[in-house]
Amino acid sequence: MDKKILIVDDEKNHRLMLKIHLAEEGFEVLEAENGVEALQLIDENDFDLILLDIKMDIMDGFTFLSHMRQKDLHIPVIVITAFSNVKTAVQAMKLGAVDFISKPVDTDNLLDLVKNNLKASSDESISGTDNVLKNYVFEGVYSEEGLGKIIEMLKMVAPTDATVLITGESGTGKELVAKSIHDNSHRKNGPFLAVNCAALNENLIESEMFGHEKGAFTGAVSQKKGKFELADKGTLFLDEVAELPLPTQAKLLRALQEKVFERVGGEKSIRTDVRIVAATNRNIKEMVKEGGFREDLFFRLNVFPINLPPLRERKSEIPLLVKFFIDKYSHSFNKLIRGYTDSYIQKLMKFDFTGNIRELSNLVERSIILCTSDKLDASHLPEPEHSDFSEDSAMDVRGNERNLITKALKQTNGNKTKAAEILGISRRTLHNKIKEYEIEV
Repeated sequence: MDKKILIVDDEKNHRLMLKIHLAEEGFEVLEAENGVEALQLIDENDFDLILLDIKMDIMDGFTFLSHMRQKDLHIPVIVITAFSNVKTAVQAMKLGAVDFISKPVDTDNLLDLVKNNLKASSDESISGTDNVLKNYVFEGVYSEEGLGKIIEMLKMVAPTDATVLITGESGTGKELVAKSIHDNSHRKNGPFLAVNCAALNENLIESEMFGHEKGAFTGAVSQKKGKFELADKGTLFLDEVAELPLPTQAKLLRALQEKVFERVGGEKSIRTDVRIVAATNRNIKEMVKEGGFREDLFFRLNVFPINLPPLRERKSEIPLLVKFFIDKYSHSFNKLIRGYTDSYIQKLMKFDFTGNIRELSNLVERSIILCTSDKLDASHLPEPEHSDFSEDSAMDVRGNERNLITKALKQTNGNKTKAAEILGISRRTLHNKIKEYEIEV
């Protein structure tokens, strides 16, 4: 690997530690103990990436980044800062940093971060989901008052095989958290498979999860392996698990308890080694009380519960998330977007974000499409009080679900199938919600 990296840090021992780990990975590494020395080295070398400490006596990191901007230098900079110092990270990103990592530095995470950003700067293909996992969950796209405590919980549970139940509104990033648990576990080299329990046809859901034998039902022309079998040695993510019909719940319970199952139409018991991470935006405890969800299955899934707060309760994370989505979408649209104006963030803060992170993602994507300069500004956003009713917002909203469902039914003249399509949910889920909210069709 011929990539050249510059470490800018006034702590000699810290520079040495970073240099040793990077050199072992094949990187060429140069050192500078302050911003002035770093700028001189940049004039003499072509660096592919810079690791930058913020607090230095001679030209701190912020001043260094400002000089880089003035010189119009576009070298990716990863900032090294004190643990959970989100304000510092936000300020650094506004000045052009691409990412940050907290002290004390976990060298494995650092190497992942370096490699991912080098790939991004080289226009190589990067999985959007993997990028989110490494950075969104464990590398700083959160605030202490938002996801800080949850991050600590994830770090504790990820290395175990405990079953995890993630709850929270739609769009809060439940699948990202599930993938992060997998990626930071001993199963990370195994498969990660996701099943949207709400999107599957009720008659085929058992086949999808457990597979079927040839001739098990009309259309079963060959044997098929289910997700439980395919996810062996890995993680199976059951999204919207509360939507599973009761018969399937019973079969799922047995698979969790005994680690065995049979394909539909089969008699042979198949043993599997799968970790289950489940998620729902429903009040599953209330469903248990009402008989809509098995209590024994709930307790089996709820070994380690995690509740994701909505974005409106952790708005301090918005600048960091915006930075991530800018990197993601500007690459997709082949645009060079360097950042955003203060007015852009100020206007975003006025949104209620009933659609949570997915709504923010949509807004940033829209802004990048409209942007004709190198920065996003307030003019690229719609007015918060005039948000249009759309499929995305309807799918994401939990707090205003009743009004949205009523509007969708009215829009389709009571056609539940079409209303479900507009809302982005299954007809069975819509039926359950109509019943839950006592909506007259």
